[in-house]
Amino acid sequence: MAKTDLQPEPTSTARDDERRARRMDRLRVRHLRLLHWVAQTGSLSAAAERLQVSQPGATKMLQEIEAALGVGLIERSARGARLSPAGRVALDRLRVALGALDAAAGADAALATPVLRMGILPLVAVAVLPAVTAAIDAAGQLPRLVLREANVDQLMRLLRDGEVDCVIGRLEAGEHAVGDLQIEQLWEERMAIAAAPDHPLVGRRRHTLAALQAERWILPPPATNTRRNVERWFLESGLQPPAAAVESTSFHTSLALAGAGRLLAVAPQTAVEHYQARGVVKALLLQRPLASGPMFFITRAELASLPQVVQWRAALVGHVRQAAGPA
Repeated sequence: MAKTDLQPEPTSTARDDERRARRMDRLRVRHLRLLHWVAQTGSLSAAAERLQVSQPGATKMLQEIEAALGVGLIERSARGARLSPAGRVALDRLRVALGALDAAAGADAALATPVLRMGILPLVAVAVLPAVTAAIDAAGQLPRLVLREANVDQLMRLLRDGEVDCVIGRLEAGEHAVGDLQIEQLWEERMAIAAAPDHPLVGRRRHTLAALQAERWILPPPATNTRRNVERWFLESGLQPPAAAVESTSFHTSLALAGAGRLLAVAPQTAVEHYQARGVVKALLLQRPLASGPMFFITRAELASLPQVVQWRAALVGHVRQAAGPA
């Protein structure tokens, strides 16, 4: 039988994939934002108002994105509209794309300056971030930094929503094994207890937690990482955790207040050393160091090869190793 140059007919699955790809190509940024606003407002009409389109226009956009993805994305009820389980998964993925688009829009096109959106714990801004930023700037390689300071939970939410490219912070239990994250440990951060330089407890004598239990404390709010650590330290020693005489979300404020009176403050050791060098507070000597946990550089796997992410990860690792000195 003679050979033929005829190509085999595409399968129905291949034809479906081609049609879906063409439909995806027709989607615009407004289509992606539609799901976001439905999730935020619980209403397709309210989402339409946010996008400044008519109700029929929003309905058509919804039909187009559902056709492109091949699945229903919204469930309607008497109370409005909400994302279906498939819609929530789709939005989680699309948020990364929206975040990347926002970052691209924020780039300095005239100077072709890359943008790095970084989430940090406030602790990072005390010593590590200034040193690394200065080193990269001195080399003439500093990207335009967009910094977001927040707590652990908020930082991870920003990363997952595509609003930051990377995070320098801690991880909650169970997040170490998440497959869509690339995680690198940087350093082990300890906590310290600080008091005014003339506080009666400041001196050479080492204190137990039992000896400090009855003191008046400045503490972070309940459910924060630091407050949980404080409670754990006392409970593991068989002691009732101290109550907060003053509650503050900022260790800068806590250390300033402690330095001006007779209250004790708990803060990251790096921050206490920073303020101790300026004569604001003194760290109390303790019989047992207070463990806190490691600090990590965290990014999404799909962003790990972004040049500015690679640059900062390498710079941070190099800085930490240099600060640690010879092994």
